[in-house]
Amino acid sequence: MPEILKLITHDWTLAVWTKDVETPRNRLSDTLATRGKILPVGAVRLTPPVASLKYIIEDRGTEETAPGNAVPLPSPIFFENRTYEFDFQFSSSVDGSFQPEILHRLNSVVAGFRFTGSSLRGTINFGNDVGWVRLGLKYATCSKVVEQFVTFEVLPTKMDLEGDFNLIHRVIDETYPLWRFSFAQKTDQTLSRIRKPHERFFLLWLANFNSLRAELEDATMLICRSPHSRLLPEERFLRADRLKGRISPKLEERVARQLREGESHRRHRVETKKLSVDTPENRFVKMVLNRCARDLSVFIGKSRHMNSQTDKPRLSEAFFGELDGWYKTLRQRLADPLFREVGDFNGLSSESLVLHHRAGYAKAYRIWQELKLYLDLFGRHASISLKSISELYEVWCFLEIRRILLERLDFKEVKSKKALLKFKDFEKSMRDGIGAAFEFERPDGLRIRLAHEPSFSTASNPKAGKIYSWTTTQEPDIFLEASFPSGDRIHWVFDAKYRIEDAEESLDLIPEEAINQMHRYRDALIYLSEADDGTLEKSRPVVGAFVLYPGWFDDGEKENPYTGAIDAVGIGGFPLLPGANNLWLESFLRERLGDLSGMEKPYPEASPDIHYLREPVRIYSTGLAGGHYQDLTLVAQPKNHNKEYINRFRSGGPRWYHVPVDTTVKKQISRAMMREIRNCAFAVHHPGEPNRRIEYLYDVLSVKVVKRKELTHEQAGLVKPGDESDYWLLELGSSRCLQSPVIVPGLRGFRFRLTGAKELLMAADWGELPVRYALDRFF
Repeated sequence: MPEILKLITHDWTLAVWTKDVETPRNRLSDTLATRGKILPVGAVRLTPPVASLKYIIEDRGTEETAPGNAVPLPSPIFFENRTYEFDFQFSSSVDGSFQPEILHRLNSVVAGFRFTGSSLRGTINFGNDVGWVRLGLKYATCSKVVEQFVTFEVLPTKMDLEGDFNLIHRVIDETYPLWRFSFAQKTDQTLSRIRKPHERFFLLWLANFNSLRAELEDATMLICRSPHSRLLPEERFLRADRLKGRISPKLEERVARQLREGESHRRHRVETKKLSVDTPENRFVKMVLNRCARDLSVFIGKSRHMNSQTDKPRLSEAFFGELDGWYKTLRQRLADPLFREVGDFNGLSSESLVLHHRAGYAKAYRIWQELKLYLDLFGRHASISLKSISELYEVWCFLEIRRILLERLDFKEVKSKKALLKFKDFEKSMRDGIGAAFEFERPDGLRIRLAHEPSFSTASNPKAGKIYSWTTTQEPDIFLEASFPSGDRIHWVFDAKYRIEDAEESLDLIPEEAINQMHRYRDALIYLSEADDGTLEKSRPVVGAFVLYPGWFDDGEKENPYTGAIDAVGIGGFPLLPGANNLWLESFLRERLGDLSGMEKPYPEASPDIHYLREPVRIYSTGLAGGHYQDLTLVAQPKNHNKEYINRFRSGGPRWYHVPVDTTVKKQISRAMMREIRNCAFAVHHPGEPNRRIEYLYDVLSVKVVKRKELTHEQAGLVKPGDESDYWLLELGSSRCLQSPVIVPGLRGFRFRLTGAKELLMAADWGELPVRYALDRFF
């Protein structure tokens, strides 16, 4: 691995290696270019500053001098999902009897380093954690123990950290407040100013306290050196021989009279003024220190208990050592003699100019206001760990689908269980399951359920009407269920993957393993329904499974590279990014769920028929065939080729029926519909009658496409040897005579309809026949 950075100080030298930093840098450059931005210029910061600092960046080989607190980076070198090796080499000035160690809140980071000889070496893969990394180093010189921190920023390669992530955070905060914050990760992120108040959340208080504690300590020290005091009235009762100083004429007369009368033992009331530090302002500062110390003590105790409940503790001793140091400093400030003379704070009777303007007090007052109202007053100086990008992206994708349903497809949210959050280890976690879902409805009767991470367990006690996984529990990220007025339900699975295939192609594509997982979801999920004999029958309910990934496309001009796979087998993906139009996913949902815009009321009832006609749904196991309607019936009107041919239809004796493929295409009857036909009926005209009649119902033995020239006289009534056009040829079986003919009004026009055999046997009029596959037209 090439050396990408070297920092040289008096006590140690840090060398950082990684493999191929150009590839993620170019990817980030391309990502930012699509947003009209360029690569950011960063820095590696050192806290506290060092006396001497030199550095070498990448392969330049030139050693340069930098200020003791920061090294400028002309281009980024730290990226997500990349392994970096850090090697601290110590000089002879470091005390060899004290073993150096890494300081970080996570045990996994600390455990990744090993000290051998004069080198402390380890590796870190930041995974999907982006933001600022604060890596500490603890070592000793001949005079003292030193704690030195190196801070640098880890950047994403598939998103814009400032633009895209701010949008993701805003969307998530509106629906799941505080969920995105994490107790401890490898990185921290700077908090933006937030105006919307939320409940008290200790992680945010701790993050803000960390950013303000140094100021609070400085303000308290200044107050202790020069405390505010004022003259307070003091009432005392003294004998005459104890009176000193100037006294009032009345008291002087009273004392003289009592002395003449021999009453020298009497005490006299005297009012004096005493300079005191027991002021409301000092009591306020003492209250602030006590509250911070108390809250910090509670946090330390609970976090230590939490960390001890697992075989692999998550938090390091260095993290607890840092918290203990904060707490110790607060107790030291409270032990100052000033606060021994100060009582309990009981509030302020009026505004205090001291708290607003005097040095030290004004700073302490401002800090308290920020700590008390931290969600309203966050500045950009506070930082906190967030959940990984992959988790944030997954939830944002879920909420983006919700937004499209509400804002673009005219759905109305009728039920929401979005607040299924629970506190765990100082974080808010989201409860998985079908219950954590949004439900929508539309005027055409279509109902939608959008669920986040529903869990489909194995069928230990299977029941009808449920979806199971027969082998292992499946938890797709997003589950979309459409319920139609007919009772039919159609399901789709979406899985958010914060990944892009590392390929040389210019297109952002989905990794192969992510596509393979979509095949797994569709194959693994099984729906159980109850047959008429009580037997549980299995079927696969998911008609499509799709990856949502952070790819960038100009979706207004190009075609989704996965359109072919989506249409053919129902597997594919959609690029989805905050700030982008995301038109491909919107168009997919609009096509599958329909669009009421432009329609006149009353809206036609939503029908699932179009879903059952799509090619991915009709992929059966080899040797099997099936269809949505088991008695699909084609009602047609045979052409009058010759008298013998048409008389067969009048008497119920035809064995064949043919129709041009072009005709069915014009009537919007697809190939899948024709293959599904199980019965035929014909509207035949009898001489002397004003209308046509349907009198017989025929079984269909086979449906196939042949050339017109191949049709015999018996099959078509007329032979056309040179005709190359394609025709559907239906072989007819036995016929059943209807109890009463169905009247088809009029003689003109070529009538076509797909209906059901059961309804045809019971109907008496053409208008009573239902239309299958939404062919709501009269031809």
